Amino acid sequence: MSRSPRLLVVSPAPSHPADQGNSARIQALGAGLMARGVACDFLYYATEGCSPAQREAMAGFWQALHLVPPVPTGAMRFPGLWGLDDWCDVSVVEQVAALQRGARYDAVLVNYVWMSRVLEAVPDAFRIIDAHDLFGDRHRVAQAAGIDPSWFFTSIAEEGRGLGRADLVIGIQEEEAEALRQRSATPVMTVGHMPALRFLEARPAPPPRAPFGYLGSANPWNLASVRALDAALAEAGGMPWLLAGRILQRRDLALASRPLRLGEVADPALFYDAVACVLNPMVPGTGLKIKTVEALAHGRPILGTRHAFTGLPAEHPGHAAADIAELVGLMRAWCASGSFRDELATASRLLALRYAADLALQLDALAARLRALA
Repeated sequence: MSRSPRLLVVSPAPSHPADQGNSARIQALGAGLMARGVACDFLYYATEGCSPAQREAMAGFWQALHLVPPVPTGAMRFPGLWGLDDWCDVSVVEQVAALQRGARYDAVLVNYVWMSRVLEAVPDAFRIIDAHDLFGDRHRVAQAAGIDPSWFFTSIAEEGRGLGRADLVIGIQEEEAEALRQRSATPVMTVGHMPALRFLEARPAPPPRAPFGYLGSANPWNLASVRALDAALAEAGGMPWLLAGRILQRRDLALASRPLRLGEVADPALFYDAVACVLNPMVPGTGLKIKTVEALAHGRPILGTRHAFTGLPAEHPGHAAADIAELVGLMRAWCASGSFRDELATASRLLALRYAADLALQLDALAARLRALA
């Protein structure tokens, strides 16, 4: 009998709690691979801190947990652009090299292209980048959407250089996987993201507190989306809706449509139980929209712009609003028509089932590649 393949996952974001998109992705991918017989250790470069509760949760989830304290990021290497390795301190590279000397992992997976420097320390392992998103010219995408660029962004050439350090790159949706193929000769496969389908569990839910709701962190894309929705709702005379998540920590978030505020939720299920229909008014951007798949996994009907469903096999008109104004019109249709509500609920659950089936095959393929290394 062959042994289980051993994988080291390296990340600048924590895997727990899964209260933001990248953490949810890291946790779900790890769970999917471990369920398929891959032994996974986790190295967290603690750029977002690590509370005792987080450490306990991560240590209980992964086979082994390694923490590397963060080092302050210096100045941008290029005028107006981060260099590929600006956010990956040499201490992370050295720690991974030391772990590899002792543990001999079959594969090392880094989250984000800007952590690809780590892969140079493990030439004897199969090297993987989970891209999460496109970061070459990301600032231009933000500017085109009227958003001030923040977080990490670099040039397409720098991104391509990082992708070239890997033996395999993972794209989170096929449209971006194709873009990644254009930026490097490294093979690319698509592995999407979907939490466990909670709606398959029979459990009582309290009556919703609001017909509509949005759950999000305070990143610039979410802020732009919520402000656009707020302006459109205020202009249309308003409809009751609920807002939850870290986005409410922004003191400059003044909303004329006066949503009910739920605040930060320890378990996303608390939000999904509080609303009848989820909204994702996503402005143009990149990446799979984690809020969309999370709502689908919880069995909630969801209305959103077409950008909110990029990478998903959506078919219902409620999943393809051309803009925020059209989304508000769909909200009115949902309020006015029981048949529309029923059709949207059915379409949302069928979409969740189709996408989860596709994802299972993708995870099977990735696990098979890892098993071939053992």
